[in-house]
Amino acid sequence: MGWSVAWLIAPVIFSVARTQMRKKTELRRNIAKASAIATEREMILARIDELPAWVYFPDIERCEWVNRILKQVWPNANHFAKGLIKNTIEPNIQKALANYKLNSFKFDRMILGTIPPRIGGVKVYDKNISRNEIIMDLDLFYASDCDINFSLGGMRGGIKDFQIHGMVRVVMKPLINKMPLVGGLQIFFLNNPNIDFNLVGVVDLLDMPGLNDMLRRIIIEQVGAIMVLPNKLPITLSDEVPAVTLKMPEPEGVLRVHVMEAKDLMKKDFSVVGKGKSDPYAIVTVGAQQFRTQIIDNTVNPKWDFWCEVINFCPINPSHIGFINIMITCDASQFD
Repeated sequence: MGWSVAWLIAPVIFSVARTQMRKKTELRRNIAKASAIATEREMILARIDELPAWVYFPDIERCEWVNRILKQVWPNANHFAKGLIKNTIEPNIQKALANYKLNSFKFDRMILGTIPPRIGGVKVYDKNISRNEIIMDLDLFYASDCDINFSLGGMRGGIKDFQIHGMVRVVMKPLINKMPLVGGLQIFFLNNPNIDFNLVGVVDLLDMPGLNDMLRRIIIEQVGAIMVLPNKLPITLSDEVPAVTLKMPEPEGVLRVHVMEAKDLMKKDFSVVGKGKSDPYAIVTVGAQQFRTQIIDNTVNPKWDFWCEVINFCPINPSHIGFINIMITCDASQFD
């Protein structure tokens, strides 16, 4: 049997890379947590790319008074969040895990901690909107000190350092003539938020890349199924407003996206003879809706000519809609 030095070097390289990746992840979590509890002056001095939205966009206003209110009411909101997780998110995760033959998932203990969400800035729209509604966007940061335990089959584990960052839209509609003057609320993320967390306990086994990615994808999908556009979290404030009008509003129109081509992509397929090429495809994400083009083999200049249509539930105005994310992947092995 022929042995190579690579058999000795490869585990060392893998161990070093794994350690560095964990350090970077831990640093990112610590920065996010500091952003949630520190003053804005400390945030600015700590790291430029973690600045609140009002620094970059002049039409987004500071709202420190809202953060003070959130800090005061968070213990009470904590109980509401526990009920939402137990009654809505847990059943959805159970259904998703059942597709992977993983059964008996349930949350055993949920302590969301003392660190409240933080609003980095707020924008209220006053142009090109209906007189019957109020629309505002909130730049949400949440880096919790939560302690959530769950069981999966015969294993027990936990989630700590849960973090979420995204742009939340709040729509107050319809405006009515009786108190509280607003008939209801629609709350949703414009796009999939950035979500990160740390798995602890026996499920450190899920630190394996495949299982870890699967669990993270399921959690993001469940958040998207609840409150990422076009899905919304409706809250009725008046008996005069039917709940169905908030839960299932009429669409405003259809957004059509045309992905034509890309040029000079990275060469992911290394070849001994020749320069090497890639097998690229593109992923289009609008809110919680996602579309994928076909794979174009052996090229760094793909032409897809791909069309997709998205039902839009926001007013058709460029300043009111979220971002359209287009991610180009050059490794076809990641295609499911």
